[in-house]
Amino acid sequence: MNISRGLTLIEVLVAAVILFAALSLSVVSIQSLRQSSAQAEKIIKTLQPTRMIALSIQQKIRSKPEESLSGSGRINKLTYSWQANVIAKGSAPQRFDLDSGSVSVPPERFWLYQVDLELSYAGRTEQLQFKELAWLPLVF
Repeated sequence: MNISRGLTLIEVLVAAVILFAALSLSVVSIQSLRQSSAQAEKIIKTLQPTRMIALSIQQKIRSKPEESLSGSGRINKLTYSWQANVIAKGSAPQRFDLDSGSVSVPPERFWLYQVDLELSYAGRTEQLQFKELAWLPLVF
């Protein structure tokens, strides 16, 4: 009677195929994670200075309100351009003058802008939109 101890060639081959399949799946997963991480880093670097850019745009709009404004700039490797257009105008509420008995209508001093902002970093472009409020100086 022959009693064999150990593994047969077929058992070793099946185990090797299973091992190599698991290894190849893990390599593909790691590559996918690295690509996702690189994309996330580009998105973060593109959007990170957005608040600072928005505050700069706000300051430019409020310092010199016009019907249409635009600009561009560069922060490190990030380039941006923006366009702002008035989408609505408004005034303070009407006031009733008790002495004269008439209603006074204030001039339209408040302008609402639609701002379109384009950010570009390392071949990736993001389009953002926001609204900004500005007001004209009060003239007596």
